[in-house]
Amino acid sequence: MSTKTHVSLENGDVEGRYASWLKQAVDMIGPKNAFLVLGRGGAKTSDFHADRSIDIMYEMPRSNLAFVADTYDNALRNIVPTLIEGWSQRKGLQEGVHYVLDERPPKHFEKPYKPPQTFKHTISMWNGCFYNLGSLAQPTGLAGNSYQHIFIDEARNTNFEKLKKLFPAMRGDYTHFGHSPYYRGMTATTDMPNIAEGDHDWILNQALNMDKDRILLALQVGLELNKIKKAYYRAIKFNDFNEIERQKKAYARWKGYWIRARKDTTFFYVASSLVNADILTPGYFSDALKSLGVEEFKTAVLSFKAEIKKGERFYMHLGAHHYMSDGVIDDYYKKYAIGEDFQSVSLGLKYIQHKKPIEAGMDFGDMCSMVTGQPSGNYFYCLKEFWTLAPHSSKELAKQFIDFYQHHQYKVLDLYYDRSGNQYQKLKRDWAYEIKDHIEKYNGSSTGWKVNLMSRNQATITQEEEYSFAKKLLGEYYPNLPKIKIDKFQCKCLKSSLELTKTKIRKDKKSTTTIHKDKSSEALPLQHRPMFSTNFSDAFKYLIYRSSWVNIADKRSNTGMSAPDVI
Repeated sequence: MSTKTHVSLENGDVEGRYASWLKQAVDMIGPKNAFLVLGRGGAKTSDFHADRSIDIMYEMPRSNLAFVADTYDNALRNIVPTLIEGWSQRKGLQEGVHYVLDERPPKHFEKPYKPPQTFKHTISMWNGCFYNLGSLAQPTGLAGNSYQHIFIDEARNTNFEKLKKLFPAMRGDYTHFGHSPYYRGMTATTDMPNIAEGDHDWILNQALNMDKDRILLALQVGLELNKIKKAYYRAIKFNDFNEIERQKKAYARWKGYWIRARKDTTFFYVASSLVNADILTPGYFSDALKSLGVEEFKTAVLSFKAEIKKGERFYMHLGAHHYMSDGVIDDYYKKYAIGEDFQSVSLGLKYIQHKKPIEAGMDFGDMCSMVTGQPSGNYFYCLKEFWTLAPHSSKELAKQFIDFYQHHQYKVLDLYYDRSGNQYQKLKRDWAYEIKDHIEKYNGSSTGWKVNLMSRNQATITQEEEYSFAKKLLGEYYPNLPKIKIDKFQCKCLKSSLELTKTKIRKDKKSTTTIHKDKSSEALPLQHRPMFSTNFSDAFKYLIYRSSWVNIADKRSNTGMSAPDVI
């Protein structure tokens, strides 16, 4: 994280910044391309992107720039608000004064070198810089423009094949912007990607494009230039006019050196969240270790590559092909402006069938989890997840479901759930009937929904049965079973839960080895359970472990092949 103050130097800024050592290094190197893999809490968007975008704005006024996301939904909900927070709260830029969102800028703002055709999903800066917010779900819409620099957040969610379509758009008026080392450059940040979980790892290949000697030279010159800036700052403070003039001359000379040293440089670095330890404090790391567990802590915080072996995973055949990144209709979210309050509804889902029932798996408890989806052809699509934490419960979850699927035309829900949902009579609470009642008659008013309870009188699903069936289903051994597709953005907690769930090996009294699900994560603090516990994996279990599918997997004659060994 950084903070800064300004004094003028040749109509520019000398900034007093407090920042992490890595942030200071990036600022002093000022490379054309910056690729950073940082742990959680590393202030990737609010600090790195916010400061670097400001530096580029000062160096290339009136330029066209692009912020690229995987979908408009992600950009509008997560990336842009965090960037704006960094500009406003940490860098001092004010909306309406320094920038405007989604509207024609005031007349006193400088004009971009290339007049925009539309102001939807744009940010206009006071000095004429013009940001276009783009989605890789529709890369052709971005490719038709011209950009002097491109910014990418969460690069692990960015498909490089789609990103390459933007490279021809990284052009523009060289006579106006060719002086800047940032010209035709790229800034990208991300958590550590994991291919086994469907992430894109193209950013790791950028290490091969870094010339370390050039980077060291740019850093050395940048350090010398920084000394000059500090001397100039002191001279201003003490009104030493002779020293001010000396430092101005030194600054002009060394800035020329710095520009030449930075030309066509690429900086790549992998760092843990510890780079921001002064801001995060030691308590952050101890809490993260407790809540995430050792393996996830190593990846998410320490930026180590994931090392959970395939044989340790409960869902061992779960792979990248089980996820989809195109489950949202980008045009649906494209109509919303930056900062506009909007509600996600099923109209934005690409694979929804509005005239067919919704199916759902649900796990009850102090955390209630629901995974909704639909079969379609040879596939079963997991479309959307919902969850509540105590003291919220089934009523609040029912409201989430009703609101999201409010436009669904065939209001029938087939609900699969834990048989214990019918066993709370001793507590005078039948949880399954309770969620049914809330969805059908919320606050006593009919919603038009009909809920079919599909798990009445169902036997207990043992963990070994779940392990065996999940291996068959996800291994795609049986052509008569549907292939699972999980929306990696609408079901991100489910994705995390399935990927983090491990096996636990036990021996019974006869020394026979049995496989179980390690459910120790369900003792995590409540607020960490949606992403890092096995709760969502249980909701998925109830959704997939249905008698019609299990019967197919148990009949070898359906495939003409031997059933695989599942233990």
